[in-house]
Amino acid sequence: MTKVTSGEFTREFGRYRAIAHREPVIITNHGRDDVVLLAAEDYARLRRYEQKAFHVSQLAPEIIEEFGKSPVSKAASRFDNEYEQ
Repeated sequence: MTKVTSGEFTREFGRYRAIAHREPVIITNHGRDDVVLLAAEDYARLRRYEQKAFHVSQLAPEIIEEFGKSPVSKAASRFDNEYEQ
């Protein structure tokens, strides 16, 4: 990732705009990361993967099957009394 100060970004906007089509550009302000410039298609892709709330009944069967394969930590046994069969 490219990192640039806000002053340099202002002076060389066209250059960093072109770079943002290949990789994100971090723009700093007073030595701290402030904003990130990225290509519109990358932003759209990230928006598609935002976490959305859904009901458990909407889970695909293969995902439910994967949950069954996940190991349960020993620390979780303290909740065994909450499980009813």
